[in-house]
Amino acid sequence: MEIQNQPISNVQWVNVENLSANDYNPNVVFTQEMKLLLFSIKKNGWIQPILCTQDYQIIDGYHRAILAKTHSDITIDGKVPCVIMQLSEPERMLLTIRINRAKGSHVAVKMSDIVHTLVNTFGYTVEKVAEGIGANKDEVELLLIDNVFQAKGINEETKYSKAWVPTKPAVNNTKAKAKTSATRKSKAPASKKK
Repeated sequence: MEIQNQPISNVQWVNVENLSANDYNPNVVFTQEMKLLLFSIKKNGWIQPILCTQDYQIIDGYHRAILAKTHSDITIDGKVPCVIMQLSEPERMLLTIRINRAKGSHVAVKMSDIVHTLVNTFGYTVEKVAEGIGANKDEVELLLIDNVFQAKGINEETKYSKAWVPTKPAVNNTKAKAKTSATRKSKAPASKKK
């Protein structure tokens, strides 16, 4: 691999208003983490570019883009650092999932929707999805079960292992969701408010 061929070697400053969200991101960021992200960008500047398509649809960095759209003081003349990725839609979906799994927080219901799309719309095999998102075959097959959480009797009252935390998603800036979902966390679960 050559340095100049690495995506990070091709950062461009893009007007933040040109960026748009994708409709498959399984990541959930809560208010406190958003405040921390904003503080980090203000304190240290942009240390990670936003990944997007050639038509500026965000692959990774949605929350950074939202902060930049609502806090112009973290932009440079209205621009944010971006890396333009030339990927097909299934490749973008797989990359988004891998990145969010690595970060340790994503909505399992949304993951199930993405896996269904990859298999049913794009014709991916279970094995190809598993390899693409860094999961094993059993995890992908579980996500392919229709209404898996209902079928398994999983809801907000379910006792979860430390790897899973039940949540009701916060109102997303682009979509409001009222249904309960399970959020996978790599760290210990947050305490449940009553």
